[in-house]
Amino acid sequence: MFNKLFIFFILFAGIAFAQKNEQTKSKEKTAPKAKEKRQRTPDSLCYSKYNSSIIVGYYGSTKGYNMELGHFLSKDTGVLRKSKLNYIAESNWVDGIELSYDKISLSFGYKSTPPKDKNKKGETKFLNFGFNIGGNKWIVEGSYRKYQGFYEKNTFNYDTNFRNTGVYFNQPSMRSTLHKLKFMYFSNNKRFAFKSCYSSSYRQIKTAFTWIITANAYYNTLKSDSSIIPMPVRGGYGDQGGLKGLNVFGFSVYGGASLNLVIWKHLLINVTAMLGPEDQYRTYRYDSLRTRDLNYINFSSDVRGAIGLNYRKFYTFVSATGDITPYKSGQMELKSTYYSVNFTMGFRVHTGYPKFYQKLQRTKLYQML
Repeated sequence: MFNKLFIFFILFAGIAFAQKNEQTKSKEKTAPKAKEKRQRTPDSLCYSKYNSSIIVGYYGSTKGYNMELGHFLSKDTGVLRKSKLNYIAESNWVDGIELSYDKISLSFGYKSTPPKDKNKKGETKFLNFGFNIGGNKWIVEGSYRKYQGFYEKNTFNYDTNFRNTGVYFNQPSMRSTLHKLKFMYFSNNKRFAFKSCYSSSYRQIKTAFTWIITANAYYNTLKSDSSIIPMPVRGGYGDQGGLKGLNVFGFSVYGGASLNLVIWKHLLINVTAMLGPEDQYRTYRYDSLRTRDLNYINFSSDVRGAIGLNYRKFYTFVSATGDITPYKSGQMELKSTYYSVNFTMGFRVHTGYPKFYQKLQRTKLYQML
């Protein structure tokens, strides 16, 4: 996977540098044909907008979803080590498409390549869809993702046959879905463009930093046809041994920061981190026990990073996203970790604004974006 990312990045970096040489030869007076030409305002000296261009990109990514389970019923470290579980859902390589126009961006994965060792780990079915709406002051992101088919990484702790077979305990019926909305407000929106790396409808020209205020709401489900705790360690989990599902509605408001570092005008590096408290309303489902509804306050985090080349018509990036959410209770802790490493390349085609769209832009609702 990383070899693919490296080859793609080097290949299109060469194309991008060739494009740079062509651009430096053109005179600025030829630019008025494109409405994205920067005017001498404070924000335009720091970033360029490409709102009247259709932006089309390909992305390839490797994604994963980990669920770590541990219990607190014993002080014996040997027992805890043997009973600690780590369920993993893998998507070896996912191909997708990104589309952006003005203040709207869409992305979806359409093809998933299974891992080579699926006979030992099983196969994960994956589906995702995402969008974001907004300009440079604030953004609303929406996403949906689904995983079905998990294997348990620590099988060797309790399965004596693992050394001979190498086959992991797996749950092909286990599935996890996530519906999420995320709002982000950027304090330094006159000089900082978050979309320079994520949807590429802007191009950061000068290094800039911003504080972020974020609000999140999501509904996360984990379901299985039977208990997710393997039989050899089920007794160590007490009445949690029959756990077969967990539904969580989470809401949070917290903050963070983001940095766009520009090197040699077109090389862009972004680092973003957000952390804060989260209210979680949980529903635990069991094989034989009645359903339990509980409410907890925990911390969650959102970490992102990207590096790439961003030109007027062409861009290419490698980015990474991590989303860590713990679900800790009195007897057990379940930590959900989602990660994604993406390669993206695309181009911008200037189209202008159709007349019907210009009418939309004059509405109060649009001007709020």
